[in-house]
Amino acid sequence: MLIISCTTSDFSKSQKIAQEMIGIGNFKKAAEVYLDLIEDTKDERQKSIVYYELGNLYTYSMGDSLKGLDAYQKCIELAPYSEAARLAHERRAEIFEEHGIASEMASEYADLIKYFPEHEKVPFYRIRLGEAYIAAKQYQQAREELRGFVEKSGIAQELRVRALFDIGETYFLESKPGKAIRFYYTFIKESPESKLIPEAKLRIATCLEEMGYLGLAQKFAKDAANSYPNKKAIEKRLEGIEKRSKGAMTNKTEAK
Repeated sequence: MLIISCTTSDFSKSQKIAQEMIGIGNFKKAAEVYLDLIEDTKDERQKSIVYYELGNLYTYSMGDSLKGLDAYQKCIELAPYSEAARLAHERRAEIFEEHGIASEMASEYADLIKYFPEHEKVPFYRIRLGEAYIAAKQYQQAREELRGFVEKSGIAQELRVRALFDIGETYFLESKPGKAIRFYYTFIKESPESKLIPEAKLRIATCLEEMGYLGLAQKFAKDAANSYPNKKAIEKRLEGIEKRSKGAMTNKTEAK
């Protein structure tokens, strides 16, 4: 889909030809048309749009995300405040996430917040930036981005509960079970219909087990089992808790 209408008939004609080539699966020819159009076009904003379309072609049609990243970057450099650039940043973030390059993913979302501060998607970008920091194991930075969603008023509930779960994850991954439980529990309370409820309950069970509250851990694990998709994982966790519980009881008996 083209972002804006073209201003010259030649430009429009070339874009139409490229789209037709994509439609019939001749991706190589479409790329050639786009590259010729970039060479012939002097208007930088129009050229940036072509680079964005070329990035989509490389990434989604030809399966070459490296060339896609390069095309998106050129789009951004030519018109950094344009709608094409905003979408190019989003595409680059998605590619970096897919390839597990969390630091670059974070950089793209930080740029989106910087260059498009008034855009309606900025709250979503902030959530994604926090999640990118989690993936990069930068847990304190993640919390700094996410806390505003749970501490300020007027935040959309969907974003608030997502941030609650994410903050819980930062503490869970830092092996701070007491703090993690508080956020997971609030998440469960405020979002009882969420698909992540079983995961949150299992996380709480794990935290309780680490803290030595084996009976409560078993209870939360059993609650999670009712709707957790991976039944074997739950069964294994319950077996582990039960084994630890029996071991603890044996130790107490021997101590007497």
